[in-house]
Amino acid sequence: MQRLSIVHDPMIRRISTIEEPVMTEAVRRVSRAGNLAVRRVSHAGGEAVRRVSTATVRRVGRMSTVKTPDLQESPAEEMGKGLEDGVVIRNEAVSDVKDLAHIEVEEKDDRKTSQMGVFGWRPRFLECLNQPVIFVVFFGIGNLFTVMSFGVLSVYLTTLEKTFNLNSKETGVILLGNDISGLFASLILANYCSSKKIRWIAIGMFAVVLSCLLPAMATLFAEYPEMNKDAFVPSMEGIRGLCDLSEKGFGPPPQTDGSYAVRNHGLFWLFVAGSLVLGIGGSPPGIAGPTYMDEMYTQKEFGIAISLLYIITFVGFPISVLFAGASLDMYVTLDPPEGMNPSRPEWVGAWWLGFLVPAVVIFFVSFIVMLFPTQMPAAKRVLSDKIKKGITTAVEKKNELHRSILDITRDTIPVAKRILKNKSLNCLVFGDALVFLQIGSISYLPKMYAIAFRLGFSEVGTVIGVTNVVAFVLGLVLGGAIMRIKDWHPKKLLLIYAVAVLVSTPFTASLFYRCDSNTVGGVDIIYPNSNASTPAFLDTCNEDCKCNTVFPSFVCDTSDQTTYFSQCHAGCLGGELNDPADIKSGVKEYSECGCTAGKTVVPGECGSRCQTRLYISLTLSVIGTMINFSGYAAHATVYQRVVGEVDRTVAQGWRQFITRVLGTLPAPILFGYIIDNACTIWRTNFDGKQGNCWVYDLDSLLVWFVWVQIILRIGSSILYFAGWYLYPEPTQEELERYEGRAGSNGYEMERTDLKS
Repeated sequence: MQRLSIVHDPMIRRISTIEEPVMTEAVRRVSRAGNLAVRRVSHAGGEAVRRVSTATVRRVGRMSTVKTPDLQESPAEEMGKGLEDGVVIRNEAVSDVKDLAHIEVEEKDDRKTSQMGVFGWRPRFLECLNQPVIFVVFFGIGNLFTVMSFGVLSVYLTTLEKTFNLNSKETGVILLGNDISGLFASLILANYCSSKKIRWIAIGMFAVVLSCLLPAMATLFAEYPEMNKDAFVPSMEGIRGLCDLSEKGFGPPPQTDGSYAVRNHGLFWLFVAGSLVLGIGGSPPGIAGPTYMDEMYTQKEFGIAISLLYIITFVGFPISVLFAGASLDMYVTLDPPEGMNPSRPEWVGAWWLGFLVPAVVIFFVSFIVMLFPTQMPAAKRVLSDKIKKGITTAVEKKNELHRSILDITRDTIPVAKRILKNKSLNCLVFGDALVFLQIGSISYLPKMYAIAFRLGFSEVGTVIGVTNVVAFVLGLVLGGAIMRIKDWHPKKLLLIYAVAVLVSTPFTASLFYRCDSNTVGGVDIIYPNSNASTPAFLDTCNEDCKCNTVFPSFVCDTSDQTTYFSQCHAGCLGGELNDPADIKSGVKEYSECGCTAGKTVVPGECGSRCQTRLYISLTLSVIGTMINFSGYAAHATVYQRVVGEVDRTVAQGWRQFITRVLGTLPAPILFGYIIDNACTIWRTNFDGKQGNCWVYDLDSLLVWFVWVQIILRIGSSILYFAGWYLYPEPTQEELERYEGRAGSNGYEMERTDLKS
């Protein structure tokens, strides 16, 4: 008994020495479960706690491994219980040490994912850019020039048709390539973009750079009119293009017969390739960009942020029109041949600048965007706001951020089922498809204004560019302000957008306020003194004149305000120069015109510019566009709320897929068919092949062009209202979270942690 007591006493002393660190461990566990401030204090003493834990482990470990004959034979239950408690304490201490190490690793990972840099390079001087608004600006600039690279096509269409001998169906293929590749890319990449969003955005932007360089390369291989000093020498006394009744004929001017365009036709595939790459590159930014922004802005802030992004992005279209108009005033080689000027039908503008400039800018912006972190520091505050509104949970958010590629692939089918069963989302998506089908007409809008108001293509670029900038900015600012007024529930936001689309629909008819249609001889009316019962482009008065339609040279018979395709088609045999001593002074009038009533014609189309009607049309267009864009911020917010947090990128991908399949993909075909169907005079090359259209039946063209858009917008409005009706009705508690005290509890925001 004496020996047992000797052993027992040191044992008691050893166990008693454990009580103090045990208490320390208990306090530390409580502190870790507390708020963020207390936890930070506990971490500040982490090193000391770890040392105490390590010492405890060693002491208890030694005690638990003591094996003496006395202990093995002792019947004392107290001593056995003490040994068991020691082992338990040891295990708990080891577990706590592991917890501390795990927390430390997570904190380091958190800092790594929230700092700017790439591939381990994260310099401190970049942190001044680590702000949500900086990202929005750079991302917006990238989007602006992406839109610009596509928007210049709408102004370049006529130039490309002339230079590469394209018809409207072929230009439609160029426009379609972007959507064909984009629909597959959006469907495949949507789920994967939910993780590492910023990297996917940067990769997509680099692909857009390549898509711009491909069409720009076509100018390196294309042929252009090379006018020598005799190129504009007159065919007959300083006047060219007259009716040629001689057996031999004057023939076309040297190197201006349009045959270069036929030889350029094979380069058409470079434009198709560029469009295909653009569809692939444009998908990741469109899918991941809004979702990434939703993680760094609360809902009230998101409205302003997305409006700023849209302002920068959509300004790309009018800027592209302005830039394209200015570039077309420069000759394609930047050094025009002698005698060549923009007024000549053979003129080819520097179209390639519209692709090269965006490529250079996007290339540098892509590097900056790539440096932004996976999660910005503001993400914790935003997550707190979402948790209080019941939008997501911290665990759900953590799982979204740290999913592996295998996890994402495994979740594809369950996510797809959730998306397809979401009725409100699908009403919204299919409504967008009809809107995108209508928006497809924008590519042809500069051409429509040029035809309807007799504007040059550089002029129409300026007119549409300025008015659209005003409309976009006013509408988006108004929409952002509406979002900022109140933290609306998504169901109300969807109603706001549906109303905006419906109210803006009648303003689509603004093109009806156009100039009066020209009467074209041989197309709209029968030539005077003709025996034909219906209009014929070639009649007895000009059928032997060897006229062609390679290039137009419109002339006007002022006696009856009839326009003719050319002086040759008017049957003119002579003419008078402005300065008889200068054969390059220009033609004053053409004479001896057998197909006209007045026998003389003057250069140019008949009719005035009708400036008043142009101003009325543009004003109505600005109002309609402003109303429509006032709902865009609400529209973007609904897409982030109509599905679960983890399904947001998939919803964006599903939207891109459907809007391309049913919207932007068939749009060029639909409107290209409408425009081609209204053509009355086609270009016919000297090899007999049909080229682009020169003259349209304006009345038929505008009726179909406008009414199809109106019908599509009405259909989309119906679907938006259906989506609003099917959106789950919010409870009173949810409304209070959104519109009452939501976001007011600063303490709750502060203590919520992404890693909890």
